[in-house]
Amino acid sequence: MTPSRARRTQAERTAATRSALLDATFDAIVELGYRGATTTEVVHRAGVSPGALLHHFPTKADLLSAAVGDVFQRRQQEYRKAVAGFGSAQDKLHAAIDLLWSMYSGPTFTAWLELWVAARTDPELAVAVTAIDRQFMADSKQQFADMFAGDPAVPPIGLHLVFALMDGLALARLFDGYEPHPTGEVLETFKAMIHLATDALRTASPATASRQD
Repeated sequence: MTPSRARRTQAERTAATRSALLDATFDAIVELGYRGATTTEVVHRAGVSPGALLHHFPTKADLLSAAVGDVFQRRQQEYRKAVAGFGSAQDKLHAAIDLLWSMYSGPTFTAWLELWVAARTDPELAVAVTAIDRQFMADSKQQFADMFAGDPAVPPIGLHLVFALMDGLALARLFDGYEPHPTGEVLETFKAMIHLATDALRTASPATASRQD
C-alpha cells in the first residue's frame, strides 16, 4: 500500500502560493515587459485564482515590486555566499566585479529596468521601486564594508563607481545581438585601473600615516 502524502499546513500553502505568484510575475516582466505582465497573465502562469492574487498583493505595484525585490534578496544572498571564500583584497575586488556583472547581465537587470522606467510615470510604483533600491544599496554597502573593512585602498565611493559602470554597460547591450561597447574589454580595463589605483593607495598609506605621526 502506498503511504499517503502528508497534507501541507495552511502556512505552507500560503507560502507556496506567494512563491508561485512572485516567480510568475518575474518571468512575465522579463518575457513580456511591464505592460505585458498583467494580473491576468500572472494568475494564469501561477495557476492560482484572481482572489488568491488579491489576497497576497492588493495592487499591481505591490505585486511587481515584491517580485523583483524577492529576486534581489536571493541574488544578494548568493553574492554574499560567493564572495565569502575569496582570498586577498585584490582577488576579492576582481571576483566581486565579475560576480556583480553576472547579476547585471541576466534577467534580474531586465526586470529591474522595466520597473524603473515604468515608475517614472507611476507615482505608486515609484514609491515601491525606490524602497527596493534603497534596501539594495544599503545591503550592498554593508557587504562592501564587511569585505574591505579597514582597507584604506578600497574607499566606499568605489562601490558607486562600479554600479555606475554596470548600469551603463548593461543598458547599452540590452538589445539582443547589439553591443556598442566591448563589454569584456571594458571590464578588464576597469579592473586593471582599480589594481593600479589600490596599489598606489596602499603604497602611499604608510607614508601618509608617518607624516601624520
